[in-house]
Amino acid sequence: MINVSMATTALGWHLQGEKRRARTLATLESSPFDRVRMAASATRCPLDSLEERVAELAGIGVTAELVLLHPDEGVAEVEAAARYLEEVVPRLAAHPNVWWSLTTDPSPFPDISEHDWVRLANLVAEEDPGHHPLSITVEAGSPLLWRRPFTHGSVRAAGPRDAWVRTRDHHKPVLMDMCGYEGDADDPWLSLTAEEVVAQAWDGAVRRRLVTHGESYVDEDGLTWSRDGGTLVGAAVPRLALLRRFLAGTPEEARYRDRDAPMLEVAGEFYLEFCGEHRFPQREYDVPPGRYEVEVIDTWEMTVASLGVREGGTLTVPLPGTPGQAIRLRRRR
Repeated sequence: MINVSMATTALGWHLQGEKRRARTLATLESSPFDRVRMAASATRCPLDSLEERVAELAGIGVTAELVLLHPDEGVAEVEAAARYLEEVVPRLAAHPNVWWSLTTDPSPFPDISEHDWVRLANLVAEEDPGHHPLSITVEAGSPLLWRRPFTHGSVRAAGPRDAWVRTRDHHKPVLMDMCGYEGDADDPWLSLTAEEVVAQAWDGAVRRRLVTHGESYVDEDGLTWSRDGGTLVGAAVPRLALLRRFLAGTPEEARYRDRDAPMLEVAGEFYLEFCGEHRFPQREYDVPPGRYEVEVIDTWEMTVASLGVREGGTLTVPLPGTPGQAIRLRRRR
């Protein structure tokens, strides 16, 4: 089955007071997320404290994806960045539940060139005997995605289809780590509806471009989850838990098939299609002869309707004609 890692963003949760940190950990423990993207912020959070936070995450089965170079660090040129990495990476590399993100956006570092970013990525790899996953978040067309030190791609794009089109020939796994947060802020990036977030997550998942979650509602303390941690209040989270459940039941060998709606398939064995905004009255599948269990998933209402076992060949699945429907077919012996 697919090894699913579902991530959320809480960049500065570890910089908050003890009560809010405890609330963040409790929220993560009860959520579908097993990885949290957080700024290392080692100039504001002593390394001893940062290690304690990473260990706390390990205690609840969550990986810390540490953004190493963030504009708030005050590190602006490559030699200072190298010294910073030489101090931070060896300390945190001893923890098994660590991923590295070199930066979530290179543009605030105008004095660090593309060549410099590759040099810094090589430095992280050299200082990390555990060889933890390493990425840098860039536009989907950036040549940095292809550079050798990075174990996987991390892209920002308007939507999963755009990310897939621009990275379809990529020879490494690609995650869609920046595509907007659920919220109600003035910034369009921070004001997606929960329906949009859920649709992006399903669309990205079946394209094998897993989408990182974010939430930007301001709470009673004037803080937001994706900046400061705390409590998740958005409507997307329980629906992402349903997605994770279906991904956990998807064969590892399933591959993306590009048609009028995105699909994961193992030909003749398994199909998972997401219809997105389309209000199809039915879907037809030309599958090898055999018996297939048919399920229709309403990704927003979180219902799973079993249509029983049907014979293959040309298999017609009726749909309710509403957005957000998914179909799963599994061959039965």
